[in-house]
Amino acid sequence: MTKLILLVGTPGAGKSTLLETLSKQKKPLRIITLGDEMLKVARERTGTKDREDLGAASDEEIKIQRELAFKNIIENKQDTIIDTHLTIKYGRRYVPGVTIDELKSIRIKAIVYVDATAKEIWARRHSDPLKANRRNINDTEAEIDEQRSINLAILSSCAIYLSIPIYIIYNSDGKQASATSELDKIVREHFGV
Repeated sequence: MTKLILLVGTPGAGKSTLLETLSKQKKPLRIITLGDEMLKVARERTGTKDREDLGAASDEEIKIQRELAFKNIIENKQDTIIDTHLTIKYGRRYVPGVTIDELKSIRIKAIVYVDATAKEIWARRHSDPLKANRRNINDTEAEIDEQRSINLAILSSCAIYLSIPIYIIYNSDGKQASATSELDKIVREHFGV
């Protein structure tokens, strides 16, 4: 049976960077970014060209795109780490990055939450020129902490409802090697690679 691990975190916590480092060390390791998969679906369904435009769709359309993206991931029948968000913030509005029912339907085996302090996340968002136009660039440290709190509440609910393990990796500045090592241990535990 295909094993799926969800890797989540507040934008700027460094989850994609950890995955990139781990993928260079462990081959083959299948890593899928849910937003990229959703964009492929959105291109076919609505002609959407940019990930930042996915949020302009209705909540129902976003849900359909996410369900089709998960379907595409599962059909590959390969152990996979899915890189995504528990929440996506549009101004003061939070929308789910995934739902508990979706995670139940794809039989997620574990959730890994990558975290950093609000101060570190704020600094990372402002030091990366590729992210200068992202919608969350103007969030204050208090708003970042708010999203982190909401994410942790959702994470706890998922663990209880789905009866799966959750892991929290602190990706503090200067400690990326340690965080990558923790992620590697989790991947070996669940995928055996």
